[in-house]
Amino acid sequence: MPNPSPPALMEPSPPALAPPSPVPTRTSRWAPWVAALAGLGWFLWLGGGNVLPPTRIDWMMREDWAGHIFGWLFYRNAPWGLPLSSSPNQLYPYGTSVALTDGNPLVAVLLKPFSALLPADFQYTGAWLGLCFVLMGYFGARLVAVVSPRPVHQVLGGALLALAPPMAARFGHPTLCAHWLLVAMLWLHLRDTPDAHAARKALALAALFNAVGAGTHPYLVAMLAPLAVALAVRLALGRVLGWGAAVAAAVGFLVLDVGVFALFGYFGGSGLGAEGFGDFSADLATLFNPMGWSKLLPSLNAAPRQGEGFGYLGAGALLLLALSLLATVFRFSALRGVPWRRGVPVAVTVLLMAVYALSWRVTWTGRQVADLGALYAPLSRLTSAFRSSGRFVWPLSYLLVACAVLLWLRLWRARPWVGTAALVLAVAVQAYDWRAERSPLHRPGSFRRLQAPEWAELRGAYQHLALFPPHVQWVCRYEEPLVNALGYTAYRLGLTFNSGYASRTPPELARECQARLPPGGVDADTAYVVAPEALGAFLQQGARCGVLEGLPVCVAGQRTDAFARALERQPLR
Repeated sequence: MPNPSPPALMEPSPPALAPPSPVPTRTSRWAPWVAALAGLGWFLWLGGGNVLPPTRIDWMMREDWAGHIFGWLFYRNAPWGLPLSSSPNQLYPYGTSVALTDGNPLVAVLLKPFSALLPADFQYTGAWLGLCFVLMGYFGARLVAVVSPRPVHQVLGGALLALAPPMAARFGHPTLCAHWLLVAMLWLHLRDTPDAHAARKALALAALFNAVGAGTHPYLVAMLAPLAVALAVRLALGRVLGWGAAVAAAVGFLVLDVGVFALFGYFGGSGLGAEGFGDFSADLATLFNPMGWSKLLPSLNAAPRQGEGFGYLGAGALLLLALSLLATVFRFSALRGVPWRRGVPVAVTVLLMAVYALSWRVTWTGRQVADLGALYAPLSRLTSAFRSSGRFVWPLSYLLVACAVLLWLRLWRARPWVGTAALVLAVAVQAYDWRAERSPLHRPGSFRRLQAPEWAELRGAYQHLALFPPHVQWVCRYEEPLVNALGYTAYRLGLTFNSGYASRTPPELARECQARLPPGGVDADTAYVVAPEALGAFLQQGARCGVLEGLPVCVAGQRTDAFARALERQPLR
């Protein structure tokens, strides 16, 4: 049992920024779900209807989306193994994992047992994106319930958070759209936790959010873990949790996250580091720099790679924040009794992450104004692993929006219609401000499928389909349409494939990019699509080569199967 706290240290019983809330009514229980529907509606407005059908995969056959879809497709054909999301048949013979293709390993592992029941053309990314908007609305409403029991306030506040620009700007990286996890952690920090039972429940939810984040993307858990540790500190400071239990919880969060990382296969490839720390940063003006996404506010200068640090609050949220700060000057007495200490751990944690978001090269509208290189020099292993430091501005962005909503409702709790009116205005301005037509979901992609019936002759006769030299994004030359067409063919025929996209790759693969021939020569179980400059070396090895759908294709010279004979129709000598 925790010891009673002295009055000076005891956390006040009312929820943060709120008087004691009445027992939720049936209407208020529905408010988070209505806010969730508002989030779904915004997603559909941004083009989500084009990507929700699970059998529609053509839209994913470009850029980073292609890495996501192929990570899942090859995983479907792969045997079960450890790590759970491993795909030895992709980037063959080295293999990779769904985790290293940013393909959402958690969802992939959950769906794999049902793969035989799913259509051959099946993607879960569209549904995942929609779910992120739904949960953002839901947890946004739960966060607003901390200060207001009124359903209309919860729905509007949840909708405002679901309209958050940083999430809508991340469609290119679907796994990074799970910003609802950050809002859910803010909710755990700011809601009332009156006793040890409530504290244990809060920590259990924080562990769940961390597990989901660790199974989705490393950057998410790199933000969630500090927030979870800060929650344990906050509960200890509030004397509802002992310090021993708080330290045990903090260690438990870290062990859980590392364990999930290992289970899903994040530790692989050429290591965790990469270049770019200092480039993929947040600018000091990021909170009010729309970077071309706003109809109402002008864009400010930013460095070329600082889109990763996009933290724009949105015109509606900025308006509400300005109104709240202005009203505080005249209604300061309305803030009496607010348990500000409750927010100190989360505020400190979020601000530290925001400082890291700036990186060593601190900029204002794209121009360097400070050099923190000496500070980060001893942390090079960490900074190379999390080189896109700008993403760490997201918690600050959401905390500011949450504070704008909660502060405004607290200031006007005696006149709730004023709170409602301002929230309606903020949501309307936020929705109008965002240039929804720029959403990549509105631009369906084209995908070339190989049509020649001869490709089907590979099934059962060959085990591997390969490009030579390999085409690997960021490592070798990379012709995306060709890689996607051949990768899809390999998937449908149950073959391995040696090319594609992964965030981390073994160094041996890079050496193959410059080789004259595959290691060990022309393999009898492999069909090769050969670059023109490498064709001579294959012919010198006695390979049988021909043209199929305009592509130079070679197999071992001793092959006499139907596919090898088909190459003789347009032979290459």
